[in-house]
Amino acid sequence: MEDSKHRLVPCLAIYGANAGGKSNVIKAFFALNRLLSFGVKAAFDPNKLFPNQKTTCFEAKILLNHSTYDYCVEYSEESIVYESLVCGKQTVFEIRNSTQTQFKRITSETYTEKNLKDFLRVECSDKEGKHNRPFLSLIGTKYPGLNRDIADVSEFILKSVFISLNNQIPIGLGIKMLDSSLENFGKKETAFDKLQTIIAKLDFGIQRLEINRTKLEQNQSGQYSLPIDSQQGNPISIRHDREGNFAEYLYSYHEDEQGNEIRFNFQEESTGTQIALGILGSILAALEKGGIVLIDELDRSLHSLVFQLIVQLFTNKRYNTKNAQLIFTAHNTDLLDADVLRVSEIGFVNKTSKNGTTFQRLVEFDGVRNGSDFRRRYLSGEFDGIPFPYL
Repeated sequence: MEDSKHRLVPCLAIYGANAGGKSNVIKAFFALNRLLSFGVKAAFDPNKLFPNQKTTCFEAKILLNHSTYDYCVEYSEESIVYESLVCGKQTVFEIRNSTQTQFKRITSETYTEKNLKDFLRVECSDKEGKHNRPFLSLIGTKYPGLNRDIADVSEFILKSVFISLNNQIPIGLGIKMLDSSLENFGKKETAFDKLQTIIAKLDFGIQRLEINRTKLEQNQSGQYSLPIDSQQGNPISIRHDREGNFAEYLYSYHEDEQGNEIRFNFQEESTGTQIALGILGSILAALEKGGIVLIDELDRSLHSLVFQLIVQLFTNKRYNTKNAQLIFTAHNTDLLDADVLRVSEIGFVNKTSKNGTTFQRLVEFDGVRNGSDFRRRYLSGEFDGIPFPYL
């Protein structure tokens, strides 16, 4: 994926030893999302090994609608000490310690600099005047018409970046995400149809899938209750629409030795099959609209070939037509031998006592080319990022 100045990778695989800091890369994105959604109290997670570091700082470069944005935010346990958004070389806004502000790019006759300072003081600050809610997300969601740059960046981070701190994504959530993306782009194919097509290619032995809906009954106190039926199993989701509230149940069908279809509750499928379906829902949603998916331990409970297929959905331009990106951590090194990833799409983390976790991509190592024996060289310790256990 390229534009006139940047070359982007569709996939980034992060390897490293246990407790090396891989998960912290995904958690960092999660913290930024929580900061923009809920403020500093929900996002501050100090490093106990470095107690003197009182603030957390994020700098994100975002390519969106043929423009390059740099969003920076630094915050402590109590307040945001710095926040800025730059488009190209033009500062859209800048706020330092709540008092030093630059709003020239977004002021107008309707929204003067005084109005924006009042908004910062009232909407983005607590009773003590501490700036504790990001200006970017509050302006972007409450007043999207004020500035297109702010609205676009805020919406992208909050709605087009999906983060999972483990790979066990609820099936109902995956289907809902895919359904939403298909509806937004006017696709007639349902999320369920799309998932069935992919599941058939994964050779799980499933002949077909089926979703049944059961309407929830409301009692006198106004509460809804699930019908007690051991044959139905647990619902994968609760849906609300104009016709009422429904519990959705997922079933899989297999053939017995006589070729007859036998129905199973999907919860009876293997852990790997359930995990794969949940992951695929979120991933196919990103491929439909061009978002970013971040998953910690993507390979857990997945067969190596299924793991490779999921990654190839992003690296193969036949499937990835909207420049979606996948960032994941993994331990399964078979992928390094599969000729699926390029040197710019593989990175390693290492934990140091002085600088914490460091990250280095393969392309930064001397003498490494695409097609090299990545797996053997990684396991031999050439790229670090491995444990050195002994008995």
